[in-house]
Amino acid sequence: MKRMLLPTGLTVCLLTGLAENVRATETRSRHFEFTYTCHIRDVPQDATNVDLWMPVPSDCRGQRVHQVEVAWPPHARINRESTYGNRMLYARFSRPWKDDQKLRAEMRFDVTRDEVVVAQAKRLAGSSHRVPSPSLEVYLQANHLIPLDGKITAIAEALKLPQGDTLKTARAIYDHLIETMHYNWKAPGAGRGDVRWACDSKTGDCTDYHSMFLALCRNQGIPADHQFGFPLPTNRRSGRISHFHCWARFWVPRVGWVPIDASEADKHPELLDYNFGSWTMNLLKMTHGRDVLLNPPQQGEPINIFVYPYVEVDGHPHAGVTWTASFRDLPGSK
Repeated sequence: MKRMLLPTGLTVCLLTGLAENVRATETRSRHFEFTYTCHIRDVPQDATNVDLWMPVPSDCRGQRVHQVEVAWPPHARINRESTYGNRMLYARFSRPWKDDQKLRAEMRFDVTRDEVVVAQAKRLAGSSHRVPSPSLEVYLQANHLIPLDGKITAIAEALKLPQGDTLKTARAIYDHLIETMHYNWKAPGAGRGDVRWACDSKTGDCTDYHSMFLALCRNQGIPADHQFGFPLPTNRRSGRISHFHCWARFWVPRVGWVPIDASEADKHPELLDYNFGSWTMNLLKMTHGRDVLLNPPQQGEPINIFVYPYVEVDGHPHAGVTWTASFRDLPGSK
């Protein structure tokens, strides 16, 4: 047995300073500016067109995007895709361009992020209130790397999950993952959210934990969603961001969306209960969903995880892309 659960945070996911002692009775917020820059390198001399897509954050629960400033390129536009509603900067660079330094993009976001705490999740008890249900079908379907049958069905059957109580079922899945998986972002194969690999390896990073959570929830008929963004350090008011983070949410009738962060709970056992039903304010959500079709549509395969810039050269995916990100706190954080 890995450890006793306590009673009632290649793609790397290092969240130094993200987990901290937090009080669920008090909602806190963080106001910050986030700068996101992309450089495109190693474009063949005979290339004609370079297409760039970069994720742009949107308003959502716990997050208000006050301003998006596109510093470069001047001809870029911001589009929205239809499946999940994700926003993205899109720009096409066509020959001739003076030099590769022009093949770049830079944006700045003014964002307030609030802590989110769902009281019903803490009590594992529903509500008598009626919550309007959005379209949930896409959050019940399999994705390319998130199958809902085979080993996932076997795990669900072995767990003997509670039936008829969504909150208790989701909590049992959450506890199972933390008890049986081992956090290791360096494991070969980690970071893609490949459920078949995670079933066998029982390890991975935040992407793998939450892909497993989605698969088991959806197997039980519970809508669940994968969210991607960046962690903000708690011990600094400004600085560089080098890695992304991801988290999840699931839908409960008469409650609505309930947040979780299973990988952070595994890394920080003292926050086991906090990370079921809560999101810290120290996050920037960029996009959500898997197998994303961009706008305009890319020529390559659907994007498994759309949190970094994606580039095509003459219709072919291009690997010569680097990015940097930084933040600075603004007045209004509390």
